[in-house]
Amino acid sequence: MKSDLNCSVTINLDGGDGEIIVSDKNQTLIISIGLAAITLRNFFSDLNALYTYKKTKFKLEHYGSADYYLFVRDSNVVRIEEVRKPGGRYIHKFNLMDFLLTFEKGFQKFFAKLRKDGMLPLKNDKDDFMYPINKDVMDSFNHFSKELKK
Repeated sequence: MKSDLNCSVTINLDGGDGEIIVSDKNQTLIISIGLAAITLRNFFSDLNALYTYKKTKFKLEHYGSADYYLFVRDSNVVRIEEVRKPGGRYIHKFNLMDFLLTFEKGFQKFFAKLRKDGMLPLKNDKDDFMYPINKDVMDSFNHFSKELKK
């Protein structure tokens, strides 16, 4: 059965803030991130750990605000608690594999656009620690993507 999930990724390469939107006909999860160079590397690693059962939950923090997202694996379901401060708590539930594969596909499209625009592969002057899409981020994503395909 084909998933009806969609994922879009937007990251400001000048500042590192971004937004990942995962949605289906019933719900929309908007993940706001700051400091993409750090957040994405850790996020891909944590999603991989969730997939491989090395973790059953993790917290994704939005650098620059008190908002956070709590990802919890329950068998083949991922529950994502979105906590907005002040006030606001939203619960999203997705099939784990549908979520991970859709998420991975969204980032593949984002990276393909960066390649088309000449932003990837990285130039030597862009591969520093704080550049939003640096070598560490790409390595972490590639590892995550490879694990999903096993």
